[in-house]
Amino acid sequence: MRIKSFFSVICLTMLLLVPFSIVQASANVDVTDITDKYRGEQVTIKGATSYQEVVVKVFDANDLILYVNVIPVSEGKYSKSFTLAEDAIYGTYKVIVGQNDDIASDTFIVKARESSSSNGPGGPGPAPAPKPEKITAPVESGKSGTTVSETTINRTTNGNGVKDQVEFSAENAQQTVDKLKEQGQNTARIVIPDKKDEVSEIRLDVPKEAIQSLNTGKINLEIHTENARITVPSNSLLNFNQDLYFRVVPIKDEDERKQVEDRAKKEQIVQEVAGDKTVKVYGRPMTIETNMESRPVDLVLPLKDSLPSDPKKRDELLENLVIFIEHDDGTKELVKGTVVSYDQNTLGVQFGIEKFSTFTMVYMENWREYFAAQQQQQQPLPQNTDGLHKAYVAGYPNGQFKPSAQINRAEMAALLSRVYIGSPTKSNVVSYPDVTNGHWAKEAIQAAQNTGLMSGYPDQTFAPGKSITRAEMAAVIARWLQLGGSSTSSRSDVNGHWAEEVIAQVEKAKIMMGMPDGTFRPNQPLTRAEAVTIFNRILKRGPLNGVEQPMWKDVPAKHWAFKEIEEASQDHRFTQVNGTEQLIK
Repeated sequence: MRIKSFFSVICLTMLLLVPFSIVQASANVDVTDITDKYRGEQVTIKGATSYQEVVVKVFDANDLILYVNVIPVSEGKYSKSFTLAEDAIYGTYKVIVGQNDDIASDTFIVKARESSSSNGPGGPGPAPAPKPEKITAPVESGKSGTTVSETTINRTTNGNGVKDQVEFSAENAQQTVDKLKEQGQNTARIVIPDKKDEVSEIRLDVPKEAIQSLNTGKINLEIHTENARITVPSNSLLNFNQDLYFRVVPIKDEDERKQVEDRAKKEQIVQEVAGDKTVKVYGRPMTIETNMESRPVDLVLPLKDSLPSDPKKRDELLENLVIFIEHDDGTKELVKGTVVSYDQNTLGVQFGIEKFSTFTMVYMENWREYFAAQQQQQQPLPQNTDGLHKAYVAGYPNGQFKPSAQINRAEMAALLSRVYIGSPTKSNVVSYPDVTNGHWAKEAIQAAQNTGLMSGYPDQTFAPGKSITRAEMAAVIARWLQLGGSSTSSRSDVNGHWAEEVIAQVEKAKIMMGMPDGTFRPNQPLTRAEAVTIFNRILKRGPLNGVEQPMWKDVPAKHWAFKEIEEASQDHRFTQVNGTEQLIK
């Protein structure tokens, strides 16, 4: 072992002493061609040889030794990798492999991600060092458009593109607030110029002292770039006691845009809505990051693609634009926005958000039917007449009901607004930071709050997208039916649970029941099938007998909740038979 190590050192020393000028092809060593690289990429040196080990030496573009190693050979082949530094110099790199003076060689180029001018034979010369420059960004009144102050952009240009660093300082904020108050305005718009469309990333920092000034003046904050417009209402800045940042990254590369489009087409929610219809990305996808979570913000994405000149085709396109959102937590959703003016020559799509992610405008046929189903769930329930029941829950455009899907708190509020016939007990308007003005269930959530059936959490949020649990549903039922009295549950998993008493009450009332294994599963999300079964019991409806053809393709007649789902989801005439409903055809 010591002899082998000594031999390796001798070989390595001799190789280091070999001038590159005498390197020649070797009959005993072969080097696989190394492709050109970018900074930070991995370089793999491999090939075939008759030796048991080879020495590798890599020179950078200045002929300085960058990497040296002894590589063992296995079955006549060798391979070793190393990673180029993020600040590696640009130019032609040389690789020599072998033993003593029996050497093979290769070259590769470390190149800039943006084209560099040639520096003579041997490839491009080193890319210029990052060029910082300071640019003035106007801060305007959001309504009048007049400049009320200015802030500075630190713009840096390098091989990875153009990046902007913007800080809206406490001094800038106070000056802005003072000027806006003089004009009777309440929106500060920071305009980040990019006429050449060259900026690949924007980072905006707002220190907490600046936020305090905005809060004092009750000022909305708007960030206007060439690729997105972000509006943070003053209410969303309340009690935000830390430095705020936004990172805005437009996806300009056509390959990356194509990847987003492919992901959108493969998503289950997109397939359910679009079916075999057209799905196409419009505008420019955007990735937006921030440390502001669960606070309502309005976002507008500009339509940079050319729109049809024919008014009818143009309207049809705009009507079918939706936003495909890929959240950082792995969830995806589709949102319908409103077409607005982005600037004098460009239209945009505006929508409300509560968390930041990657946003893509997508043309999707069939979206109108899906949206109509959502709106139907928000309409007041028509008054029932004897022998006639109206549906109070809708399925999906693809013919599915999704009985096992979890129902979230916003959807529950919407259902309650349609079936609850009690009078409101409160009249105060409650503003939740995570329920935007444009949220589809805002009115239903307010109604659920006023009737006392649902309320927010101690942190003043409502969590509309959170799945409602079986325990929370039990609490809603107890309030609805005004259940009282001390009750105990025999369920093995509710002892000491916050909802132990209401669970016992709803079980006693035979509205919600436990599981066959003796548990109640209080923290388990409520499903759509369970929800309609509960509502039917409260409303004294169903189960509906006599249905010959299932309404939903994913709820066959053998499904445990088949009759309950049919009762809740189709208009029907019926007659009472032994405490159940018999369909009248």
